[in-house]
Amino acid sequence: MFKKSDKKIKEKDQESNVAFEEFFNQVLKKMPARSAKVISSSLTVSKAKAEQFLANNSQKFDHLFDEFLVGVDAQKRKKCHETIHFATLTAAIVGFSPIPFSDAVLLVPIQLTMMMRLYKIFGASWSEALAKGITKELVVVGLGRSLVGNVLKFVPAVGTVAGGAINATVATTITEALGWVTVKMLNDGEDIFNNVLTFEGQFKGLVSKLQKANKKK
Repeated sequence: MFKKSDKKIKEKDQESNVAFEEFFNQVLKKMPARSAKVISSSLTVSKAKAEQFLANNSQKFDHLFDEFLVGVDAQKRKKCHETIHFATLTAAIVGFSPIPFSDAVLLVPIQLTMMMRLYKIFGASWSEALAKGITKELVVVGLGRSLVGNVLKFVPAVGTVAGGAINATVATTITEALGWVTVKMLNDGEDIFNNVLTFEGQFKGLVSKLQKANKKK
């Protein structure tokens, strides 16, 4: 019985790894070739740091997301969670990657891929051209003064570890918030592209709550 249970867990983990690789590779194709090459070459180290980072923060904001997602169908939320987790992990990997001054730009293809998949889950019509403009604006709004993380990457004895930790925090917060705001609006039957101001308002509000909660920890 124990062995069967172990086997099922292992199979589930393998399926999840395959699904993540598919998501990650889809994102890489949308990135500048040079950046994609650097991220790929440092993937083993960056992914290990990213997974540890997410594990340490896995339940940090659960209560805020539970409050925000009241009324969202449990099954839909479960399906969306996997997509948002893949995007958040990818964002953390970028945050820990040795690419100074470009993290913000590289979040856009991650978030576009995430949003496209969330739209598919809800069976909604997707427009990548419109989403690209919205996402770029929201990334800039959410980043604030996070450039300090990029600066730290150049400081001897600090390097990419401290800088990456700061960038990973910002990148994952923005990405997860964007994902769940998308889910909330789609669940409520609102077209994001026709309600851009509502979308931006919900995003800014959720990011603000997450940042405040992070400071209290």
